[in-house]
Amino acid sequence: MKALAKIKEPLLGYEQKFLFVPIDKLEVVEIQRKPSPYHIRRLQESMRKIGFVAPLVAIEKEKGEKYLVIDGQHRYLAAKELGIPALPIIVIPEKYVFDLMELNIEKQMSLREKAYVSLNVYRQYLKEKPDLSEDDGAIKDSIEFPHYITFGLAYEENPHLWGSALESIARRSDNFLAVPLKKAEKIRKKRAELILKTDQLLREAGERIRQLGIDHPFLAREIISFSSPIGRKRIIEQSFEEVFDLLNKNLKDLIAHPEKIRTHKFEETSEEESAEAVG
Repeated sequence: MKALAKIKEPLLGYEQKFLFVPIDKLEVVEIQRKPSPYHIRRLQESMRKIGFVAPLVAIEKEKGEKYLVIDGQHRYLAAKELGIPALPIIVIPEKYVFDLMELNIEKQMSLREKAYVSLNVYRQYLKEKPDLSEDDGAIKDSIEFPHYITFGLAYEENPHLWGSALESIARRSDNFLAVPLKKAEKIRKKRAELILKTDQLLREAGERIRQLGIDHPFLAREIISFSSPIGRKRIIEQSFEEVFDLLNKNLKDLIAHPEKIRTHKFEETSEEESAEAVG
């Protein structure tokens, strides 16, 4: 498809192309977060008043037969529902896809959203370079923390996972693996199963403790704090599997003896303090 204009990106100097593309030739890249129906409706209201004024950012696929939208999925979906036949796009080199997805944050993402995005980035690498080591610099540059991958797999199985209560311990014990992605994925799935098992035990422990008349908004975090085998340590010698096996053992003991929670002094920390504690 012929470009209407070509420009030189002013900072890095690569070529950007401006095109007007039929909407049936556009697709949304899978690594984006799930779209918000509310945001789509708001954009439709805006388009009805002032039109479609912000071009999508995309990469070329199939030698110009298709274009993959990497920035603007909500605008694309809103326009598609309104029946707009073609949209303006800016085409950039494919090598910038992962960096743009990491930086394109319209609002602060939740842990679940970060996990979904990280998992889809991970799967893109797995599809294209299955023999690439998971601890390769390219993957580390694209995925902020390895536990996001593990949580992404767990959230796929249970979208209501109590991830916020488990994140601190997972973040400190998870790591990028020095094995090829095709092997690392299997290890990730096993770790996700451990997370799901922990979540189940956490819920059982919470129910037993609430039966004692103890309940507050941070109960899940207090239970994990009480049962954690690593406390607030920054350097963890045990593997992820060892840490969660011990955690689950402690949770089972708490389920059997919920009154033990009365001996625990719990202090809810801020996000900043939690981040400092995990380095």
